[in-house]
Amino acid sequence: MAHVIVASDELLCTTPNDCGCAEYRRPPDQPWRPLVNDCGFWDAQEARRQPVVAYDQLVAHPLLQMLPLTQDYKLAFVPSYGHVALLDAEAAALVARLPLGQGALHDAEAAALQQLAQAGLVGVTPTPHIPPPPAPTTLVAWLHLTSACNLRCGYCYVAQSNVAMTPATAHRAVDAVLAAALRHGYRSVLLKYGGGEPLLQLPLLLEVQRRAQAAAQAQGVQLAGAVLSNGVLLDAAAATQLAEAGLSLMVSLDGPPALHDAQRPTAGGKPSFDAALRGLHVARRAGVAVNVGITVTAANIAALPEFVALLLAEELPFSLSLYREAQGGTGLAAEAEAIIAGMRRVYAVIAAQPPRWSLLGALLDRTHAGVAYQRSCAAGEHYMVIDPQGQVARCQMSLDEPLSSITAADPLGDIRRSQRGAYSIPVDSKEDCRGCGWRYWCGGGCPVATYRATGCHNAPSPHCAIYQALLPELLCLEGQRILYWQGYTNYS
Repeated sequence: MAHVIVASDELLCTTPNDCGCAEYRRPPDQPWRPLVNDCGFWDAQEARRQPVVAYDQLVAHPLLQMLPLTQDYKLAFVPSYGHVALLDAEAAALVARLPLGQGALHDAEAAALQQLAQAGLVGVTPTPHIPPPPAPTTLVAWLHLTSACNLRCGYCYVAQSNVAMTPATAHRAVDAVLAAALRHGYRSVLLKYGGGEPLLQLPLLLEVQRRAQAAAQAQGVQLAGAVLSNGVLLDAAAATQLAEAGLSLMVSLDGPPALHDAQRPTAGGKPSFDAALRGLHVARRAGVAVNVGITVTAANIAALPEFVALLLAEELPFSLSLYREAQGGTGLAAEAEAIIAGMRRVYAVIAAQPPRWSLLGALLDRTHAGVAYQRSCAAGEHYMVIDPQGQVARCQMSLDEPLSSITAADPLGDIRRSQRGAYSIPVDSKEDCRGCGWRYWCGGGCPVATYRATGCHNAPSPHCAIYQALLPELLCLEGQRILYWQGYTNYS
């Protein structure tokens, strides 16, 4: 019997990351549905909703690739397009026979072809040209509530100060974001509350979120909110308030306790790991959707397998982001081979202990091997970063280079028109990227990292070699995860 399993968003990791990228979230009371258009994420099934009837005319997509997964299954995908699918030997043989011509099909074969067609892997008239993803429908805004922080992380790009956003400025900021969304045709807004440590301004954060929810509802705009925190200040009362406000939470942890405490000590030089982990558990018990954000550095890569094993045992979703230089330089590019080797050790730990959630958008920086987008980051196009004074920048890493203000007539338009500093451009505009099969799952990488490493906007990411080496392995890891939760055990 031909058997096909198409990767879905059923257990997708909801990652409130620290960049200008919206996340897809499926409310727990809704059934499975295909990935939808969010932050430039393209639903490859959108144009193929109708049932397949011309089975005899189906052919494999010209760019279809298959990787061996187990002795019984292969992983099938078209880079930058459609969905990932797992095919057993009979399904793989069925694809190899296409086009079938006239003749009867078994029900299992027809069902397999239907799934493969809806996943974008076979079609009646597939073309080797991958259509560019459409523009996103979500505007992302970072509200920098304060530059104060209770930690002293060695790699932080924020200049520590006691400056905080006033309620009046916060209200005007929300009004400016919603006005920008309506002016530029966005259907939804994602507010990210950052700093500094935003929980130092918890009363303001909650008040702003409530006000934003009411204003968005009145204007017909969907709104979501996420808090980017170190987790140390989270107690039961704060967690309950976050849950009641419908906020998700990303807490930064950099490795096992000793390593994390060395990189992220408190302002008084004390350890912070235990308090941060405790805060995560408190938030999860309160019903907050939590995620652990891990910044991969040369200093912590060797310890990450042990740390990831701990998070898997705790069933804490996490994402891995590559270190980006705050003031220039190539970041991890010079150590690409060591980073690739270290990431492979992390992947091996995950393969032995597969989580319930999808890995496609969580394990390789800003890449997402399941949905397509022109930009891995919305900076310069679909993103506003608002500092405590109400100045607007394109990225939180360039807060000291504001391009507009919340009092301007069109701050998002000002950002789009400016040619100063680092900004995101479509990956198809990068000469060395437009011919790469992975381009819409990569999106060109972090524009700030690229600009600071190369001095130009249209160069490939300094992490390109890391992405290209690990994307196929990430796909196979996701396939193994799916098989595990389908009850498959024959890995010999």
